[in-house]
Parts: sequence; C-alpha cells; structure tokens
Amino acid sequence: MPEYLKNFLIDNSVIRMILYIFAPFTKRIRIKYDEFRYREYSYKDEFIWNWESTNFNRIALINFLASKVQNCSYLEIGCANNSLFDSIPIMDKIGVDPGSGGTHRMTSDAYFNQNVKKFDVIFIDGLHTYMQVRQDTINAINSIKKGGWIALHDMLPGNWKAQHVPQISGIWNGDVWKVAFELASTEGIEFKIVKIDHGCGVFQITKENPQLVDMTTELIDQKFSYFFENIEKLPLIDWNTARSWVSESKTY
Repeated sequence: MPEYLKNFLIDNSVIRMILYIFAPFTKRIRIKYDEFRYREYSYKDEFIWNWESTNFNRIALINFLASKVQNCSYLEIGCANNSLFDSIPIMDKIGVDPGSGGTHRMTSDAYFNQNVKKFDVIFIDGLHTYMQVRQDTINAINSIKKGGWIALHDMLPGNWKAQHVPQISGIWNGDVWKVAFELASTEGIEFKIVKIDHGCGVFQITKENPQLVDMTTELIDQKFSYFFENIEKLPLIDWNTARSWVSESKTY
C-alpha cells in the first residue's frame, strides 16, 4: 500500500475516533443551544408520566388489538428499527418508512396514494408533526376495515422541549397531541388515550365515513402551554380500563 494512502487512512481513523469521543458533548451543546434559541416557547410546568412504571407499552397494545381479530391484517406507519413491527406475530402485515424498517421504503403519503387494501389494525408513528399525523389519520380512516382499530403514538409529551417542532431534545413526541383534540371532537369516532408509552391514542369508527374535525386554525400555532392547560378535555384512560373498553367494544 502506498505511504500516502496509509497516512490518509490513519489520519481519518484518528478523526473518526475524535468525533466518536466528543459526540456526546457536541450533542449536549447542540441541545443547549436549541433550548436557548427557542426559549420564548419554554413553559415551566411539566407532566411526570413515569412510563416505565406502567409495565405496558405500544407493543402490548397493538398485540392486544390484533388478538381481537381472526387473520388480522396490520399496517404500521413509521417503523424505524422495527422494535414494534418485528414484535407483531401477524403474517399479513405492511410497514411503511422512508428511512428504515418495515416492508415499503416510501413516505406514508406515497403509500396511501397507491393503496387499495383495507386493514384491521393501523398504527401511526411516522413524522411527529401535527399536519403529517393529521393526514396519516385521515388516510388511515379511509383504509380501516369496519370494526377495525387505529392507534397513534406520542400523544402525551411531558414538557415543552419534548413537544417542540423542530426537535430539540432526545425524547421527541412532537405536536401529535393536536390531532387528539380533533379526534375527541369528531362525531362517529370513539377515541381514547391510553396512558402508556408516551401516550397511545386509540380509536374505532362507529359511523360510516366520519370526517375528522378540522381545528387547524385554532391549533396550528399552539405550543405545549395549550396542551398542558387543556389536557382535561382529552379522554385519558389507564391500561386496565383500555383492556375492558376494547374487549367490550361493539363490532360495527
């Protein structure tokens, strides 16, 4: 090997090692900078959800929903490392993600534009922004079978940093919570938020062709303070109540 190539490889190995060592520090600096940059949106109050104490997560929820349907067909929007997708023991399943995981490497909009299939269970956990999750929800409503279930992740952020768009913290729920207010106000949809795993919204359609209430004018510019001060308007339930609700639900 030529000497100049050896030196190049050695030099780049040192650079990579330095970057690896200092990565945690540079990440903290970036987070602190973003917190300062967006400090006008800060909010002193927060929720202490303590998700680890519930001993149930979205994997338990989706498997429970799927268990209610024989030969269940499943769609997951946003798969990332497949921690959920690979934990669903269903043969008829599709996972959509433009980056990694799942079965279809494309955006959710592109998938729904060409999809003609109906599903028994749909889980939405893609881009954590209000308008995208809103569109995913509308598309999911049009792609769910009669009596099926649609679930959404990240509906209960703990503080202003976790819900801020764009992302400025390690845990990022985004402003998915805004869709919860629309679902809770929509006729023909029975909607709950299960207090597990950063908040899992779950709903079933109870009337033909429900139209998601449009609250974008009111919600589009709202921040964590609105969520914190209006959370009592949302239908939060614990895991045991959720199990009973799903088990006793009607087949429409």
